[in-house]
Amino acid sequence: MIGDGSLIKCPSCGYVGYEKEFKQLRNPWKFRFYTVQRLACPKCGIIFNYYNGTSPNGKRSEFVIWMKPKKTKKI
Repeated sequence: MIGDGSLIKCPSCGYVGYEKEFKQLRNPWKFRFYTVQRLACPKCGIIFNYYNGTSPNGKRSEFVIWMKPKKTKKI
């Protein structure tokens, strides 16, 4: 959950740190039973969504999804 001091691992470089060490890029939102946070790694800068929640059955689940960088238009 947000603010519980859980450890998060960067999917790119493997950096492990507490939630507060990662830069939060937007306010958390709910997706089904997950709380989703968009975070940036302090070491490599990769942006990813961190999903964390407890299912209706009581099983705790967490995972990350990488965010593809937006393509920039060449002028």
